[in-house]
Amino acid sequence: MGFYAALLFLTRIPLPEFELDENKIASAVPFFPLAGAVIGGILTLINILARTILPNHVVAGITVILSIIITGGMHLDGFADTLDGLFCFGDREKKLTVMKDSRIGAYGVIGLVSDILLKYLFISSLSQAYLIPALIGFPVLSRLMMTFAIVFYPYIREKGLGKAFTGQKVTAFVIAGLFTILINYTTAKMEGLMVVLGVFAAGFCFTQYLFKQLGGMTGDTYGALNEFCEIMALFIFSILSFRIG
Repeated sequence: MGFYAALLFLTRIPLPEFELDENKIASAVPFFPLAGAVIGGILTLINILARTILPNHVVAGITVILSIIITGGMHLDGFADTLDGLFCFGDREKKLTVMKDSRIGAYGVIGLVSDILLKYLFISSLSQAYLIPALIGFPVLSRLMMTFAIVFYPYIREKGLGKAFTGQKVTAFVIAGLFTILINYTTAKMEGLMVVLGVFAAGFCFTQYLFKQLGGMTGDTYGALNEFCEIMALFIFSILSFRIG
């Protein structure tokens, strides 16, 4: 039930739906990385098939667009709102107010363009050896870090879907971490574990920055953390592709 709820909550894959109440959403948290693996599996399959008839740079663009379609762009929306809030140069309350505004500002637009461009560039640069590990791994790692933020940092909105995540136990992160380690080790062995450590370190620093700026997490910051960690995962896999092959 938790895994299925995670798929319904984190993707727009056309599956038979049921009402996602707070208990079902809460049960999904340990399975966020598995939902990411499903996303990565779809991206990998389409990428491999498309490369037989299209140039690699075109396939990279299709892969980025498809990743947005699968998730409904929900994390990109949070990323843009978070950047608008962080760079409004106000106090904590002003930042949170700006993030709640449905309109997108200049920093949000810059962030969205940069996010999509960087993903395209990093996917284009992947070697054959790291193509599958990267495409499967980057949505897994980013959703592990969302689980980390949910478990260890307070949710500060009085309302919102993120409210259902409050009260998560450490075991949720442990389970998510085991799934993540297993998936990345299976696809890339020790290099996969290096990527896990690298993304966790970068994601931890970004989460700490968000905490210092806002005093906790919101639904938007979960999305921002997901996007940041997806970029970092692809960035590290790109380095491995260039340095190792």
